[in-house]
Amino acid sequence: MLFLTAFSQMAHAERKAAIVVGNGEYEFAPLSNPKNDSKLIAATLTELGFDVLLFYDVKKAAVGDLENAIRSHLIGADLAILYYAGHALQHEGRSLLLPVDVRTGSAKEVIDDAIALNDLIDIVKNDPVGVKLIILDACRNNPLTTEKGLQQGLANMEAGAGQVLIAFATGAGEVAYDGTGANSPYSLALANALQQPGLDIYDTFRTVRGDVRLATNGSQIPWITGSIETKFVLKPAGSEKPAPVVAGGDGALTIDQVLWYFIQDSADPTDFERFAKAFPNSTLAAEAVKRSSLEVAELQQRGLFVSGALAATPISTEPPPSNEANAAAGAEFVFQQAGERAVSETFRIWPRKMPDTQSGMKSLVTDCDLYAADPNDPQRVVPGVTNGLVNIRDGLRSCGYALAADPNNPRLQFQLARVLEIAKRYDWAEHFYQLAATQQYSAALVNLGYMARAGVGREVDYKRALDFYMQAAPLGNLRARTNVGTAYIRGQGVPQNPEEGILWYRLAASSGWSNAITALGDSFRRGTGVKKDDVEATRLYAAAADAGQIDAMTNLGRAYVGGLGVEKDVKRGFDLMIRATEMGNQYAPLYAARILVKGEGKVRPDANRALSLLELSARRGFEDAYLELAKGYAAGSFARGKPDLRKAYFNATLATRFKVEEAEQTKTSVGEKLDAASREEIEKDVELFVQQNGL
Repeated sequence: MLFLTAFSQMAHAERKAAIVVGNGEYEFAPLSNPKNDSKLIAATLTELGFDVLLFYDVKKAAVGDLENAIRSHLIGADLAILYYAGHALQHEGRSLLLPVDVRTGSAKEVIDDAIALNDLIDIVKNDPVGVKLIILDACRNNPLTTEKGLQQGLANMEAGAGQVLIAFATGAGEVAYDGTGANSPYSLALANALQQPGLDIYDTFRTVRGDVRLATNGSQIPWITGSIETKFVLKPAGSEKPAPVVAGGDGALTIDQVLWYFIQDSADPTDFERFAKAFPNSTLAAEAVKRSSLEVAELQQRGLFVSGALAATPISTEPPPSNEANAAAGAEFVFQQAGERAVSETFRIWPRKMPDTQSGMKSLVTDCDLYAADPNDPQRVVPGVTNGLVNIRDGLRSCGYALAADPNNPRLQFQLARVLEIAKRYDWAEHFYQLAATQQYSAALVNLGYMARAGVGREVDYKRALDFYMQAAPLGNLRARTNVGTAYIRGQGVPQNPEEGILWYRLAASSGWSNAITALGDSFRRGTGVKKDDVEATRLYAAAADAGQIDAMTNLGRAYVGGLGVEKDVKRGFDLMIRATEMGNQYAPLYAARILVKGEGKVRPDANRALSLLELSARRGFEDAYLELAKGYAAGSFARGKPDLRKAYFNATLATRFKVEEAEQTKTSVGEKLDAASREEIEKDVELFVQQNGL
């Protein structure tokens, strides 16, 4: 009976398998990040219990080996993942992945050498066992698309059968970014999401979608197609090892405990070797020494195909250049930033090798800074990385070891806390923020305030938030001063007093903080705390727009279109909205589309462009765009007066889910023109859309 019980448990044990491909060493257009991306994804999946095969730089001769590996390794798995990073394109609706030695003399040569994505999907789609995920971070800018018949990006496609979900790094025919740092935005978001406990497959890709949208200013919107019935949680909540407990203010949480929690499932022996050297007196040191002696052969038994593939590479290390043309670019990297303010790339360039200057930057900057510095931290020592582009896995390691070497450094305490917050370990994040805050580190005080105001890891507490902001404001932190102003204007944690709030806005704006300048402009436009003054509002928006604040740019464009505070100039306003759209603003595309629907001033009508802009606004998260799409489809604005009631009802239903004002009336009026069966079918489509992409 014991034998049969054990056999039964083994027979029903969940098998998770993955094949990860990173193609970067192309002669015609090398890519710097696929190797890093595939390494990151392979390491993350291995720590989640997947048997991983990792392939670098697949050549034409090895395509058959790859196909055989898919057959032998993925078929029969309860959850199977095929991840590809590299060049891809499309031809006549077919998506093609490119081996690194693809011939480029003609379109025919490219097509003949390419790997047809459908051929790979056909191998797995009829497998009666389990769920299959095809993940494609593959639409990177490709010069071969200048050849006749070849198009950029991947074609929109469905698996056609089986429980197969296809995840695209970006929309059909669009370009995904290779990234300016060590990883692409998509691979970073995917690795970070995979590490969050309790997320099922749809939850994971909704999270990825939101993070990539944030990281790229809305320029890249991931998408998924297909449908699966099985609910599969990639990292079950509560399945991880016991977490260290934060004791009440007595410093009981230690760096070695935190690091061990995150590396304990690592398949990389160097993780444990480094831990043992950094924490020789830790109670975990003996276990680390034991696990650091694992042989590569043992790892290969877990499915690792490339020896040493998962060893961490410091971000400051210059990657080996693919060729002489890439050597200069390899000597530096550009910090990845996105958000409401545009920062010139000139300011974000950083050398991988810094000069040996006594007491210079080289003595200050650690890998923790390169991975985790906050662009809004006034005490940072590098330009910083936007939240959606922080590599949680490597950032935690870098900051943990940097802090172990300099345990009282408040900047490193803050940066470790920041990565922990992004990893959703909120109590640990607060612990290290508090350590930095006791040393008057203003960014830590601001982040503690944000956690209290937004209810991150705790109940919303406006009074607690204001207390932290008031501690940071005298230290000169411009975010804190702006947030104090907002608290007074809204009456959050303090009696409402808009006039007092305006003083704080003015103080932060006087130091050039573009967010405060924009907030001050909003106050003059609405007459909040000051006399309503469209001229002054527009002047302030212009100043903030010049500094790259994209909400201000959008508002300035609307002012020119409406003639509010400036002489009416629809064309100039439209151009400002398009500029803000190109920089990632979610509102500007909707307002620009409204002008294009009928045309105005010197802007000629363009229904197709209007439709594209509204869809972009919706993908970027501006819910009003769904209502605008519904009205446009109902009126026939996008098809020369011919209504499309099904699309109108679909978008109106989405708008009601978002509780957009007037959406219910539009849904009702459109729905009356459709039969009950059509309405029911469309509402099922909406449910699938919400399931895959979230609200």
